[in-house]
Amino acid sequence: MTTPYTVAELRKLSDDLVMSALRAGLFFDDEAGNWHYRVPALHINGGGTLTRQGAERECLSAIAFALEGDPRDYDGDAEAVTLDVTVAPTP
Repeated sequence: MTTPYTVAELRKLSDDLVMSALRAGLFFDDEAGNWHYRVPALHINGGGTLTRQGAERECLSAIAFALEGDPRDYDGDAEAVTLDVTVAPTP
């Protein structure tokens, strides 16, 4: 039989989760006349869209693509864990 968690215990479990914020920079290039993005932690640079919203959409797609990985890079002999990662703007 399992014992239900108290509210305090649930809060502690939630507080112990590792959370990280990934910084993405959006900027307008006056010379080119369009929007670009940069995600330094993942070495991603891109853009060339007419709108800021377009650059943000492309940036989120680039991050998601980078985090997918390539199965050919996986070590078949290693013990693996999977992580649930969501790529979305912070509210």
